[in-house]
Amino acid sequence: MTLQDITSELIEHLQKSRIPQGCDLGDLGNEIGILIGKYTDKDKMGYELESFLAGIKHGVSLTDGTH
Repeated sequence: MTLQDITSELIEHLQKSRIPQGCDLGDLGNEIGILIGKYTDKDKMGYELESFLAGIKHGVSLTDGTH
């Protein structure tokens, strides 16, 4: 499975998800985690959970100016 396939599946998953109003980023993270968890692999470089989490932290730091 390619990263493009995973991205497409994530978009489809989020479009189908029923996150109720009033929820927070934790609920969104849960939905993303449900899908991403299927593709993490501690033995495949770049597909470890830590790599995904580092990418999120990096993206946030670019946005909030802490990078």
